[in-house]
Amino acid sequence: MNDLLRGIEGLYTIGINMKRGSLVLTVLFIFLVSMVPIQEVSAAQATVHQGPVEHIMFFIGDADDSNTGLMSPSESSKNQLYELEITYQGVEKQRMAQFESVIGINGIIPSDSWDVCTDYRAEGGSTGAANFSVEVEVGGETFTASQGGHAGIPFQPGREGTFCIEVEVDEISVSRGEKITVTLFNNGGVIWTNPDDDSRALIMWGDADSNSGLSLNSPLLDIEMMEPNVDGNQVYFPVRFHSEFGDELAIAGTLTAKVLGNEIGGDPYVSTTSTGVEVVYIWTTPSDAESGSYTFNITLRPQEGVIIQAELSHELTLDGSSDGGEGWYPSNEPVRTGGSSIHVQIDVNQVNDRLERTSSLEIEGAVATWLRWGLDNIGNESLDTTSWWRELSSSGGIIGAEGLNNRQVDDAELELLINHLTSSGRDLADFLDRGLALESKAILGGDPFDLEGALDIQIDLQNKVSFGPEPISIKIRSSTVLEPGSFVFIESFVRSQSKTYWTEVSLDASLSTNPLQGISNVYSEEIDADHLRLGIAENVRVSFTSDERMDDFRVTITPATSFIDGPLTGIFLVFIIMLLSGTVSIRGTRNRSRAPSIFWLLLSMVILSILYIIGIRMSIVLGAGIGTFAMALIIIFISPKHRIDGLDDIPDRKIPVIDCPICKQTNPISSDERPLRLPCGGCGRTLLIE
Repeated sequence: MNDLLRGIEGLYTIGINMKRGSLVLTVLFIFLVSMVPIQEVSAAQATVHQGPVEHIMFFIGDADDSNTGLMSPSESSKNQLYELEITYQGVEKQRMAQFESVIGINGIIPSDSWDVCTDYRAEGGSTGAANFSVEVEVGGETFTASQGGHAGIPFQPGREGTFCIEVEVDEISVSRGEKITVTLFNNGGVIWTNPDDDSRALIMWGDADSNSGLSLNSPLLDIEMMEPNVDGNQVYFPVRFHSEFGDELAIAGTLTAKVLGNEIGGDPYVSTTSTGVEVVYIWTTPSDAESGSYTFNITLRPQEGVIIQAELSHELTLDGSSDGGEGWYPSNEPVRTGGSSIHVQIDVNQVNDRLERTSSLEIEGAVATWLRWGLDNIGNESLDTTSWWRELSSSGGIIGAEGLNNRQVDDAELELLINHLTSSGRDLADFLDRGLALESKAILGGDPFDLEGALDIQIDLQNKVSFGPEPISIKIRSSTVLEPGSFVFIESFVRSQSKTYWTEVSLDASLSTNPLQGISNVYSEEIDADHLRLGIAENVRVSFTSDERMDDFRVTITPATSFIDGPLTGIFLVFIIMLLSGTVSIRGTRNRSRAPSIFWLLLSMVILSILYIIGIRMSIVLGAGIGTFAMALIIIFISPKHRIDGLDDIPDRKIPVIDCPICKQTNPISSDERPLRLPCGGCGRTLLIE
């Protein structure tokens, strides 16, 4: 046991697999590690982790019998649901879907059992069953397995679940970048007991709640803890993740760093390296900190149940300074996958026959860090050939501005970017599409060739010109011509991709028409849209918070073609109808009971106002107005009259009258006899006069 303890070099990896067969071993392993403290390795820098890690490679991306999807170890990559119906194509063994990825780092895959798990859903009223098989190709070897047997995997009506196929894998030596492929087959389709028109079975993957993926034990990454850098009262701890999945594993929300057991606050800086990424944590030393040995620990939680830890002891020389130094500045381009938030605010106003659109992007996190670093590195020839900033410098002829590469964003650098983006709609679309991983058409309201007039772009660094993740605001003003027919007001604006840039997304979009332009229809898909008509404009609003994030939605608007659909025209016509109804109701009840007409008049005004305000099509509102007017006439006609019978028979006399306490009918008293019993001319009740 002592030999084992001496062999541990400051690292332990806990891999909690979801496989039933290894559950007991996993629990025992966790218990053993918890009883053995991590040995503190004292060194300037060292690679303190290597070896296989039990984890899941999640299925993502579009896949079917001809297209191949992807696999990722990061749960944040699961951001879009895919569904595929199981259909019989006339062959006994037919490929359903295929997914591929690569080995993260050199190493040994131990002999083990892997699980290929797939979510499914059965629809219709019939029970079915199906048989599946799977092929796993890795390290030049192919391993197969099947599930279902003669009876098949049962599909119960209306049921969702997950089926897993266990694959036995031999020990293999693998190299970084080697391809790993999973192919799922269906054998003979789905056999239904009593099929109906709705009977079908689907497999699903890719959304945040999906369990579909390959559960395996393979090399994932090496962690190299670099020598820390003391700068004033701040200490920079660089850690390198050597892996094909370095940027997917370096998500701020899944990382935790500690010094002497105390967690370091704030998000780390993440930049690319030739073998992965470099993660830098900044620790502000306490005022009473002294030189000596400090243990730095980093923990990765790339997915639920998987914990990777590494730590190293460093000898730090602290000068007791209370001032910060020059700050950290990476030599390589920061990654955009470290965790970022974006709030998109879109305001669309109709001006004559044009739609003037103002799109504001509030960006914070890794993408904001990338923007500040990139602005200071325009023209940096050492950038990777795939870098957007390198392409900008080579395509725009803007190399050589003063202040480049001076660790802060200068006005000249900001002006270079703004001039590049405003010079062409295509350049702006490329910046949104490839630089920010956003859908430019959704942000700008159309394709680059649809834009009219000059573009106006403002970039506000919010007084933070040095390197860092603080918020950045980008405001874009564009316009398009309002063509006949429907147009897309807003739709999904985050691009679907295997590497997630945006971990928090929110939206607030509004559209206003001019007083004479109405809206015929608002059609929303997978999102709620508020449509209001407020006197001089029609307004449509769509919004969601980061907690309500939606990645697949669309709102389409159909402008009205009739002048009566204009909000100003509409409110005038509704006012005319209300005025006519009120006039007729008052004048028509001079000799009749007025209460029913007044009640209906007030009710109809409320109904018409609500229909107008909530944006119901004006032809329907006007139809309802005509209906309420007709109903007012009917109510007047059936209302009881105020009759005074017998006045014509007794001329030149002032006839006393009595009002019925029940129906308020006025009744003449034509006799002096007392007591007098008089029938009411309105309701027929007997009135007693004493």
